[in-house]
Amino acid sequence: MFTASNSIIARTVLGTVGTALCAGLCLVGATAPAHAGSIYDTARSQNVSYADLDLASTQGRQILNNRIKHAARAVCATGNIDVQSMKDESRCVRVALDSAKPKVVAAASDRRTVG
Repeated sequence: MFTASNSIIARTVLGTVGTALCAGLCLVGATAPAHAGSIYDTARSQNVSYADLDLASTQGRQILNNRIKHAARAVCATGNIDVQSMKDESRCVRVALDSAKPKVVAAASDRRTVG
C-alpha cells in the first residue's frame, strides 16, 4: 500500500512537471514567430550590376544609385504593413545604402583608372 501511494505521488508530480514543461514550450513556440521575421536575423544581399554604366558620368552614377536603392528595398522588404515593420524596413534600407556607398566610390574609382 505504501508503494502504491508513492507511485501515485510520483506520477502526479511527473504529470504536473510534464504539463508545465509542455505549456512553457507552447508559449515559446507561440511567441517565436514574432521575432522570426525580423529583417536583422540573417544577413542578406543582392548584387547590383554596373557593367553597362559609365560611372564617370552623372547619369551613369544616378542609374547605379537607383539600382542600389531598388535592390535595398527588395532585400529589406518583409511584406508586413504594421508600423514597426515599416520602421524596420526603412532603417534596413538606410543601413544598406550607407554600406553600399564605399563600394560605389571604389567601383567608380576602379572604372576610371581601368577605362
